[in-house]
Amino acid sequence: MLEQRIETYWNGRADSYSDLVKREMICQKKQAWESLLRKYAGEQENLTVLDVGTGPGFFAILLAGMNYSVTAIDKCEEMLKEARQNAVSAGTNIRFLKADAHDVDLPKESLDLIVSRNVTWLLPNPMEVYQEWHRLLKPTGKALVFDANWHLGLSDPALQAECDKYLRLAMEKGYKQNTSPRQRKENEAIARKLPLTYEKRPLWDEQAFRNCGFRQVEVQDNISPMVHDEMEQLLYKPTPMFAICASK
Repeated sequence: MLEQRIETYWNGRADSYSDLVKREMICQKKQAWESLLRKYAGEQENLTVLDVGTGPGFFAILLAGMNYSVTAIDKCEEMLKEARQNAVSAGTNIRFLKADAHDVDLPKESLDLIVSRNVTWLLPNPMEVYQEWHRLLKPTGKALVFDANWHLGLSDPALQAECDKYLRLAMEKGYKQNTSPRQRKENEAIARKLPLTYEKRPLWDEQAFRNCGFRQVEVQDNISPMVHDEMEQLLYKPTPMFAICASK
């Protein structure tokens, strides 16, 4: 089953992914992401927030530090284990739950804000998830998605050639891949079975949010200069990270 395969893969990546998040917490990326989150969330405090696919807890910790009431969910128990440890180290109070993005056991219209980073590309049923988010958000609530066309090259040979080119350039400058060949092979095999691998985003998401009833959708096609370091900007030049803010 695809969902179990995804869970197994990311449970196996929990330790290394947590190490990455710990590095982000002590560099300029922390301030960059805080600034971006505040830009979209506004200056209001005491928001009720859901972090979807929290992984090792980076967004959840940032949001809790912004005086928000944070619930964070993930399907992977090993990721949640890392997230809980990271939250304790950061001195933050966060509610962590093991849950699917399309079926969250929270009341209707109970959230001010839903956020996710590098998660939506992994959804086997993204439209169902966006519909669930619409259900969970208050009438003035917002959904924030930060993601990229990570695997669009699997169906676009020209894009894949560009990705390979910039990977080589990054490696010439000292970049080292943080996954094994076996992990990269499995990640690609999973991506081939996921619907958003074959969609041009954020165009797809903009239409999907509107179809789910969101009244306003703001898109920023390239936020990489704000949140990626120089090496990452080179590596991901063909697939920059985008931001979507969908208001209910």
